[in-house]
Amino acid sequence: MRFRPAVFGILGVIACALCVPARASAQAIPEIRMHENNRVPACVTPARLMRYLATRNHDLLPQFRDIARLYKRHGEALRIRWDYAFFQMLIETNFLTYKTGGGKWGDVNPKQNNFAGIGTTGGGVPGDSFPDVSTGVLGQMQHLVAYSGEMVDNPVAKRTREKQDDIVSLSRSLKRPVTFRDLARRWAVDRKYAQSIEAIAERYRAAHCTGALVAGADDDEPREPKVRVAVNSTPQSAASNRQSFATAAMAGAGNAARAAPPTAGSQACKVWTASYGKGKSVLIRAPVGGETHYTALQVLDGFEKNLTESFIRSHALGGEPIGEFENREAALTHAFELCPAARDAR
Repeated sequence: MRFRPAVFGILGVIACALCVPARASAQAIPEIRMHENNRVPACVTPARLMRYLATRNHDLLPQFRDIARLYKRHGEALRIRWDYAFFQMLIETNFLTYKTGGGKWGDVNPKQNNFAGIGTTGGGVPGDSFPDVSTGVLGQMQHLVAYSGEMVDNPVAKRTREKQDDIVSLSRSLKRPVTFRDLARRWAVDRKYAQSIEAIAERYRAAHCTGALVAGADDDEPREPKVRVAVNSTPQSAASNRQSFATAAMAGAGNAARAAPPTAGSQACKVWTASYGKGKSVLIRAPVGGETHYTALQVLDGFEKNLTESFIRSHALGGEPIGEFENREAALTHAFELCPAARDAR
């Protein structure tokens, strides 16, 4: 059994600031393990979790910008309610700031990749450290497996290796499925620990699980961008444009252009569009062969820098962002100013 204060000693403050609305009282705090009747709701996606996180942390460290996807990956592999594990992480790290409400550093620092205070016992004890973000998320998930009453083979966290016999034994003594409510006074000594997690969950549901959002799944986690030709400076037939679209979608705009060399008389620039989801557009300029390519890239609000860098690494090597615009049309307007031949060929 782990008796420790909350990592930052601010759970009471968070619970007050995020008081659960009255309707949340009917919301059952779920079991730790997933099964047919205990699944992550469809309205919970990595992309939406990251947008929710961004509302409380406007300066997210770059290494954490893909963390929600890791919660889904490891959670599904271990049958853990990864949405509640993510909400637990937000409580434990104060939305990945690792700072107290007063701005002071907590017992754990970001470099430890310890997302749930594993091994912290208060009094400045830093707890376990993990080599990377993915391993840190896995460590939290494995620790939750132990709390569910199941032994973990070769856990990555030192604390889990040392204490899981006791943890598993106590959980099995409940003689029923273990829920996130059962973490109170065990994972952390705060008796309102589970209520704090549920408050975070309820705030998420209020923002992202309303009818319109549940019905639309087009804003799920961005993996590969949707890429298509906006305008090619070389006039093409409809069939040729469809072929360019298919090639771009598979290989990226830059590779698509190299796969279709310009014909005689074409100009040395092209304009493309790409999308990681709804939001602002970043105009990217990149050298491709002997040409300059301009791509109007739509990105999710709050993730402009990260998604732009990801696109450049994958599809526009040597490129650079040259402007940010409120919408795709504005970005394309500027692209056509820089590449008149593409505009004239429309």
